[in-house]
Amino acid sequence: MKAEETNQSATSLRCTVVVTTWQRPDALRHTLESIMRQSYLNLETIVVCDGEDSDTRALSRNFEGSHLIKWVFHPNNRGLAAARNTGARVATGDVVLFMDDDIVADQELVSMHMQQHLSAGARRRLVVCGRITENPERLLTSYLDRCLRDATDRIFAESTSALLAPGDESIGDDVERGLWCGLNCSVRRTYFLKEGGFNEYFRASDEEMELGLRLHLAGFEFVFEPRAQLIHMNTKDSATYYRSSWSHTGALDVYRVFTLKQKNAQTQRLVSMFHGYMMNRWATRAAWHLAGPLRSLSRPLRNAANRTQWHFLVGAWSRMTQAAEYWSSVKAAYCTLPRLKHVAGHSKCAVMLHSVSAPRSDDERSYYISPRRFHRLMRYFRAAGYKTATLEQWLKDDLSEKHVLLTFDDGYDDLYEALLPLVIEHGYTPVIYLVVDHIGASNMWDQKTGLRARNLLTLAQIREMQKYGVEFGSHTLTHPWLPSVSDAQLHSEIHDSKHRLEDLLGVEIASFAYPFGGVDRRVRSAVAGAGYKLAFTVRPGQNWWNDPLCQRRAEVNDRTTSLNFACKLRSGRSCTETISARLRNMEEEFPTKLLRDMARGVRKIGHGLLHLHTPNARNNP
Repeated sequence: MKAEETNQSATSLRCTVVVTTWQRPDALRHTLESIMRQSYLNLETIVVCDGEDSDTRALSRNFEGSHLIKWVFHPNNRGLAAARNTGARVATGDVVLFMDDDIVADQELVSMHMQQHLSAGARRRLVVCGRITENPERLLTSYLDRCLRDATDRIFAESTSALLAPGDESIGDDVERGLWCGLNCSVRRTYFLKEGGFNEYFRASDEEMELGLRLHLAGFEFVFEPRAQLIHMNTKDSATYYRSSWSHTGALDVYRVFTLKQKNAQTQRLVSMFHGYMMNRWATRAAWHLAGPLRSLSRPLRNAANRTQWHFLVGAWSRMTQAAEYWSSVKAAYCTLPRLKHVAGHSKCAVMLHSVSAPRSDDERSYYISPRRFHRLMRYFRAAGYKTATLEQWLKDDLSEKHVLLTFDDGYDDLYEALLPLVIEHGYTPVIYLVVDHIGASNMWDQKTGLRARNLLTLAQIREMQKYGVEFGSHTLTHPWLPSVSDAQLHSEIHDSKHRLEDLLGVEIASFAYPFGGVDRRVRSAVAGAGYKLAFTVRPGQNWWNDPLCQRRAEVNDRTTSLNFACKLRSGRSCTETISARLRNMEEEFPTKLLRDMARGVRKIGHGLLHLHTPNARNNP
């Protein structure tokens, strides 16, 4: 009864299931049988055979009586990406759902996908990702195969966990590295085609990852639907598959960075010997120079892991083989270290302040900064050779190591007296994020959290500061906690604030700052849809090949010491935050569980001691 109700409410949308295949008619038959058992009624299936295949043609004749299945045969093999694009182009459905030829779909799979699209509406650009389970009955002949299947299950679990993460945990580098759009994923067909579909250069690997991240950066919202389940009847040798994938990824990363200009979380590894922690850089550089010898050690290490069934050797084989295959492939694509160093560029730091005003309470000390401390820190800023960056320089990556973006949130009126003279005298180019409905009024959002009433910049002051090179961005209309507002209010706060500021100031408003740092996947999608080129969070750290709509900033307030200010200008973090981040990195990189647990324990002890001696900062609502 429940399935019937779902079908009745969702059948206004037509779904096209695109199944790609080549030379696997037996597996394809089982796949099509499971699709024909779907409870969802408004459905068509398009089978794209990627190359001439007499056995698959024979199978197609067995389904001639079904008007719900269309068959398309490529004259030549063009790759999975091209086959999927062909299916999407000939589809008639509102939504396309991608399948492989070696799966068994749950009866409610299509219905669960369509339910998500129906509830979201046509306005939200949604990618729905279903659950994928590897065939539990597959016979695994070696210890390494068993470990690699467990690793595959963990990869799927981590990817789906990221899609379910709340708040700002649903965005950022870790999430972007695992995004995909392919097997058991659905998207509205018009949006898919408008974004160009799969990149057909990716014939053997990574096409799902590349499309997933491209859609995310364009503002698509990813949703995990655990009830849309299928079993992947994989028959490939795991070790051979992974080794091939690692090799293809190296050459494809070169293509993505140098041809497509995709400098993002998925391609950071290509230049990892020039960024990050010193030990990681050394290890990567060693792998670059020793790729050949490491490759020759792969088979003996694999045999030793299977013989001893020692998990440490499996981890060693995985790390060594991945590095050897990746860097051998990169070098085969005519990449050199000087070429990689040139494209790597510099990391970028931004600092965030609010009000330059003497704080009157402990809460205000974690939010405001006294004029005396502000001027002392800015004297160090100049003496150390730092300069302020402009938004244009930031967007173009046209920065030296000592350029810092100086940002101020909310637009307090003390900036006219405390900041403008420094702008005029030293040529600073700060960016002030304005709450548009409160220009010339007061900070109502702060008063709700117990802070005193403060005046904000007037339009006349804003225009005067603009004449001297001060830039402005949007901080919404009313400064709400964006993750909790309705879709309608979210659209108004983000879109309308941009357009109204552009009308008031006569320039494009290209940047945005999330009030209270409140951002999740839905909010980020709305910011992308509004046309902003940059958006800033309150996460600390450097910016390097990361999401332009999730840029990091180091907060500077009346508790910031000169030492911590110097550290934040250099690394985007305070001294203690830098140590904590390094220990967290060690947890991930150490080769044994014992060492990872030790690093985690040290970090937690330090974190606890830090919070014992650090008063609470301003709380988010």
